[in-house]
Amino acid sequence: MKWKIDLARQGNFIMAVILIHFVFFGYICNLYEKSIGNRVIFLYQVLFNPFSILSLVILMGIVFFMVFREEFFEYGIRNSIWLILFIVIESWIWYLFINGFQADLLALTAQMFGLYFGSIDGYLTILTLLGVNLLSAILGAFTKQKYKEYIAKIKEVKI
Repeated sequence: MKWKIDLARQGNFIMAVILIHFVFFGYICNLYEKSIGNRVIFLYQVLFNPFSILSLVILMGIVFFMVFREEFFEYGIRNSIWLILFIVIESWIWYLFINGFQADLLALTAQMFGLYFGSIDGYLTILTLLGVNLLSAILGAFTKQKYKEYIAKIKEVKI
């Protein structure tokens, strides 16, 4: 059996994950430095804070362009939902880096999971990321569809 993985199709998603790591979380870390505390886990507090509202625009832009570059918008919307998992895991990793990797990493990780899923803030973060990503993905798909119609009209006029 021969396995074929089309990396060109996954390139948009991989690029979005890299942009989220370096641009989105890089902006948040440069803005707050180490004063962010637990808000790096509960991203809805960061996204809708007037001090860091640009992070919301950055996240929406990354998802928008990921979906816009996809050939089929269904793949882009699916990838935007998968991106939520990577954003949440990335926020946990940043939380571990900010609090320092202590000798008892297992206890810190258990504390983080309890903090995330033991309060309403974790679920609000997931729902917020879902809403922002889906809104951006739908806007990207709609824009791509209108762009294709525009290109078809131009080709029709030239003929």
